[in-house]
Amino acid sequence: MVRVIKQETYDEVVKENIEDLAMTPQEAIEDAVKQFEAQGIDLTNIIKDLVITGENSNVIKNCLKKISTSLKDEKCDDITEVLEKLKTELDRDIARRMYAAKEMAYDILLDLIERMKNGDDLNILRTAIKTMTSLMTGHPDLLDDRGVKLQIELLDSQSDVPTIQTVLRWIKQCCIKHEMNRQAIFNGGILERMNKILQKEDKSDIELRDACGVLRSLTLDDDIRHEYGKAHEHASQMARALLTVLTELLKIFKEDEAVVGDLMLTMASLIVRNEFCQDVEDAGGLTYILDVMINYPDTEKLNWQALKLLKALAGNDNVKVHIVTNGSAPLIVSSIGRFKSSESVASAALSCISALTLRSSSNAGVFYDCGAPSIIIDAMKEFPKSLSVLRQGSWAIRNMSVRNKAESREFVAYGVDAVLRNAIKNHPVLAEDARAALRDLGLKVDLKEQWTGKGGALTHESF
Repeated sequence: MVRVIKQETYDEVVKENIEDLAMTPQEAIEDAVKQFEAQGIDLTNIIKDLVITGENSNVIKNCLKKISTSLKDEKCDDITEVLEKLKTELDRDIARRMYAAKEMAYDILLDLIERMKNGDDLNILRTAIKTMTSLMTGHPDLLDDRGVKLQIELLDSQSDVPTIQTVLRWIKQCCIKHEMNRQAIFNGGILERMNKILQKEDKSDIELRDACGVLRSLTLDDDIRHEYGKAHEHASQMARALLTVLTELLKIFKEDEAVVGDLMLTMASLIVRNEFCQDVEDAGGLTYILDVMINYPDTEKLNWQALKLLKALAGNDNVKVHIVTNGSAPLIVSSIGRFKSSESVASAALSCISALTLRSSSNAGVFYDCGAPSIIIDAMKEFPKSLSVLRQGSWAIRNMSVRNKAESREFVAYGVDAVLRNAIKNHPVLAEDARAALRDLGLKVDLKEQWTGKGGALTHESF
């Protein structure tokens, strides 16, 4: 269990070092840190130099005090400057954000946002929301029902794009590593608001990208405090409502690399059921995705995103066949060669090949015709330390070989034996995958017996 202390406890030790031991401030801080770390205490949430700055120099406290006074007096003359100063301080580290939270920063900022949501000064509103986002970065536990309600109200009431953008970024930050926030925001009606943003006629590229970021954040499953989340349920509901819309947007924004990339990543995160793959193809999505790979052959990030989406679509057997018959195999294979130094592209492409050739000898035959064996082996040689590349490569080799015994000799000719055996030797965690590939290639492999009996005679007892 991690041991922690209060800010006050740490500050007292620094003070004692300065007053009783005549240390300089820097020496006092270094000594205090060494003392606590020696005791196994985590100082992540402690502001190391707070006590030596003096009460008048405590930026966080002073800023929060000025904001509270402005709310009481209903005077907001220099409030933007104060908010920006506070935001700069909060952006420094998590310790300052934790300290600000203890000083009621969340409630104070929430009061200010509520006060300004119907006002004329959007600059103050935007700055307040940005400051709130900084406060909650890495500290999403602060969000409560009042905050969720305010987020939804802001999306409903605001038409200014930069303001909506700040709200969406605040919402996204609240969803990261916090399952209960995701559920509260989803249940608060975020899907309806996202649909409205995606379908409005005058949507901007920036607004669209931030909306996609929110959608993806709602499908995360990264909160270790909750064994079971609702990422799948969220993704399913959003897919039913938005996949066709997102697919159409691929066509509309095909000239905008950043938007197309975000759209493809978002679609890949929503395709969690077999029928959703068919929905995307029916909407023309497959053509748009392949067009991206053809039109942007030298853009690493876009090719990686396209490969991720193709792999997701391969979850449907009918769509899987159409992906290959529409000419994707040469594009996938060539992407590995074009981006030889990119581990992410290699892993995504190998994963794609593995998915497309699973239980499909005809698809595997097409990849053999495209020269996939040599490319797959070259990729595994290029990244001998990458567990992802080696695992996906092993799966691709196995899926291409198990139903295509004659063609699988190509892998042997290109030296697959040594590559797989090196993977087993250097990465024991990959042993099972690599051995399975060796077995399906017809190569010699020592299979490990997982369980053996003790040799005792079986007995039969009558009941």
